[in-house]
Amino acid sequence: MHPHNKVDTAASLLKACNVLSHLAQIHAHIFRTQLHQNNSLASSLVSLYAGFSLPHVALLVFSFISFPTLSLFNHTIRALSRAPSFHLRCIQLYHRMIGEGIKPDNFTFPFVLNSCAGLADASQAMEVQGRVTKTGFAKFLPVSNALIDVYGKCDAIDRSYKVFEEMTVRDTVSFNAILSGHARIGHDMAAAKTLFQSMQERNVISYNAMIVGYVNSGDLNSARDVFDGMPFRNVVSWTTMIVGYTKNGLVDVARRLFDEMRERNLITWTAMITGYSQNGQPSEALALFDRMVTSTGIRPDAATMTGVISAIAQLGRPELANSIQSFIEKNKIEKNERVLTALLDMFGKCGNMQEACRVFDEIPKPDVYSYSAVIAGLASHGCGEKALNIFGRMQEDGIEPDHITFVGLLTACSHAGLVEDGLRLWKVMVEDYSIEPGPDHFACIVDMLGRTGRLEEAHDIVQMMPPGAHAGALGALLSGCKTFCNVEMAECAASQLFELEPENTGNYMLLSNIYASVDRWEDAMRVRIEMKKSGATKLQGCSWTEFNNKLQMLQEKGFYHFSYKLALMLEIGKKTPLAVMATKAVLLKSNELGLAVAGGPEGIGSTEETYSHPALIDLFELYPDESQQWEPKIQKQRRVLLHVEHRN
Repeated sequence: MHPHNKVDTAASLLKACNVLSHLAQIHAHIFRTQLHQNNSLASSLVSLYAGFSLPHVALLVFSFISFPTLSLFNHTIRALSRAPSFHLRCIQLYHRMIGEGIKPDNFTFPFVLNSCAGLADASQAMEVQGRVTKTGFAKFLPVSNALIDVYGKCDAIDRSYKVFEEMTVRDTVSFNAILSGHARIGHDMAAAKTLFQSMQERNVISYNAMIVGYVNSGDLNSARDVFDGMPFRNVVSWTTMIVGYTKNGLVDVARRLFDEMRERNLITWTAMITGYSQNGQPSEALALFDRMVTSTGIRPDAATMTGVISAIAQLGRPELANSIQSFIEKNKIEKNERVLTALLDMFGKCGNMQEACRVFDEIPKPDVYSYSAVIAGLASHGCGEKALNIFGRMQEDGIEPDHITFVGLLTACSHAGLVEDGLRLWKVMVEDYSIEPGPDHFACIVDMLGRTGRLEEAHDIVQMMPPGAHAGALGALLSGCKTFCNVEMAECAASQLFELEPENTGNYMLLSNIYASVDRWEDAMRVRIEMKKSGATKLQGCSWTEFNNKLQMLQEKGFYHFSYKLALMLEIGKKTPLAVMATKAVLLKSNELGLAVAGGPEGIGSTEETYSHPALIDLFELYPDESQQWEPKIQKQRRVLLHVEHRN
């Protein structure tokens, strides 16, 4: 067969190819027929392999060509520019092209600039722009639009505007590129609005860019105005608004939008599930996830699972933790670093630190988030020495700790009584890593000193806090004063806490208990009366228990009026432990939780009053048969739950 006929045949086969296995056969045929040096066939192979998301194979095809042409360079550069992990290789190939004396054209520059944008490399983009200007290709719209886009993604919006203003011809893509630059960081949305209003033609991308910008700037009202005024909305429009509302705590509004959608994709479901999880509504997150999996056929990905895992971590339910791990394995969901880090955090919060450590060892290259998560887990389980060992490994790996890492380390030292290690780490944090101590660090170090009776040192640290004492550190000091009966220092700390947290009843109760512990009953009563006069409201305590195969929350429906003598006896003297007995339950004050579930007609010891827990009574009325044989298991108890989000 004539060589030209062989090339034409191979070209026809490649043109009709849409199956990877067929492509491999055609590629083998090209090698067998000695056509692998043909630039035209190589260009087709490169494009096809890129279409099958195999940029490394596309690059391999290119590497076999001894004398690549401009067309082959362009096809390969385009293939690499569309694969995030190959952006650097794309730019390197561009430089090789110039080094070999092949001049780039108007097809080359947009793809190279796309890789510069992917790397957020403004200096490289400026170098490419210099060649664009020198060769006169700035007059081509795709090239100028790519320049606007890359500078917007490099947070150099002024350079985007400069390119935009120098353009003699602009299209909708040009305007959208500028709007996207504003939207990325929510920067100067007034200017973006002016530009948007000046557009003669707008498409859905234009509207979405404005919505994203307003959401990122925190202006949800303006975002909603744009959304409501859209002639046509796509899934991105709806999802962006859902993300905006959940980021600002308006989960119910987000859910209403979600329910109004006619079409939802995986990103939309993930946004709503994650929104519930991030806003402390884990049960709703899991219910929505179950609905997605069972009724839509949409397969969750790593991002979805991160939100689901976080929800289970908040519930602290080990059986759910084990189930979701099995689900990930069964469905072969990618276990990237974010998923593995979420898993180790979940197992730590569900009480299975052994599995959390096993998951940590599964992470190929732990980062600061992974290390911080495992250290925090070990800290919460009192494994101070292990936490310090992990920190040593972190230093050996060259991972620089952040402020959250040290919160975990100081907590570990506090819970394990490793005072000297804690003080050493404080010094390392400040001197070696130049991390300025924040409120959480001060609270940890004060708590650590307070637990061991070094109250004067703890007090000195509170006094040196800039810009003054923080409630967390003062609360830790007050707790230390209770443990070691230091009434004078407790009065000083409590007086500041009353000013900082006038609504926190716990501070009043703690000071009252301290007075009672030294038989200053009148002062104890006075503090409680002051608490009542201040209008402070006690946060309802609650417990969770499994009943009838469901997680039930047992919550106070109001205040239980104990005699003053009984309250003091239970809170200070007896330290009644949490217990559940028989099928009738009573709520009693306890030293640590503020609630105790007890039971039986005799109660616990000799008491003047007992009160049936109304939530349990409700359960027994609903399930009278089960209540006779109920063997309850308390899942979790809460008096006051405070959560500090350290990272955005």
